[in-house]
Amino acid sequence: MALSEKIVELVIDKILVGGIVLVAGYWLNERFEIFKNETNEKYHQRQLIAELEHQQQQQISELENQIAIARYNAELEFIERQISEFYWPIYLRLEKDNVMWKRIKSLSSEQNVLPEAVSVAIEKEFILKNHQEIVEIVESKIHLAENAANSKDLINELLRYIKHVAVYKTIRSVKELQRFNPIDMNEPFPEKLFPLIESNFRGLQNRYEYLKNIKFGEFNK
Repeated sequence: MALSEKIVELVIDKILVGGIVLVAGYWLNERFEIFKNETNEKYHQRQLIAELEHQQQQQISELENQIAIARYNAELEFIERQISEFYWPIYLRLEKDNVMWKRIKSLSSEQNVLPEAVSVAIEKEFILKNHQEIVEIVESKIHLAENAANSKDLINELLRYIKHVAVYKTIRSVKELQRFNPIDMNEPFPEKLFPLIESNFRGLQNRYEYLKNIKFGEFNK
């Protein structure tokens, strides 16, 4: 083979090798660009997912705070209603009743009772009306006492009280029975009623003051 042919062959070989290297380099460069783009895309995806998770957590925290605030306000409002519409009106009337009945001649054996005419008037115009007002409060607002820890005992005492008042009003409205008292008809005043009302009333007052004074972050503690 002539020298010129060998040179041509060598040149062709180098061109082929160079072409192969060039193609391989181009292919590798393309693959690297694809890999780099995929890596960047995955990185951005991870960033996006992290951001979405952060936003979701913020929304959950805000929702939890809103629920806690709503629960706090609902409890405060319900306690206000329990006190103002049920326990306080009943407690006040029972206190007045406790003061007055001992002065009524037909009800008390104490020495400092009022004259009979005054006793009759007070019993009719004050004590019986006072009792009737309590009965009306119980009948219309009993649901405000249903969540009390002692609700079973309280409701039983309130039912006994309603029966007591019904008998009391009846015997005072019938002339032949006016010399009797409810206890003579086996319907005495329920002795546990006032302590239960007072205990629940004081407990709700304490809970209300606690809720009004705590910092919101301490509410769930």
